[in-house]
Amino acid sequence: MKEQMKELQKLRGIGEVLSRRLVESSYDTISKVAAAEVQGLARIARMNPQKVKAIVTQAREMTGKAEKSHHTWLR
Repeated sequence: MKEQMKELQKLRGIGEVLSRRLVESSYDTISKVAAAEVQGLARIARMNPQKVKAIVTQAREMTGKAEKSHHTWLR
């Protein structure tokens, strides 16, 4: 659980408490956060709706960059 929490803490605005809540709600990777619907994350206790949008956007940007770096056609 600690490793998953540390990964999520790479997102701005995610600290220890929020990363624990995300992991406990099955959002244990940045990819899962990126794929999440805003409404799903908004159901997590004490999640600010504006913060949810920012977190999902960041996660999508991070996973998009990671996917692009793995494609050989970009080289």
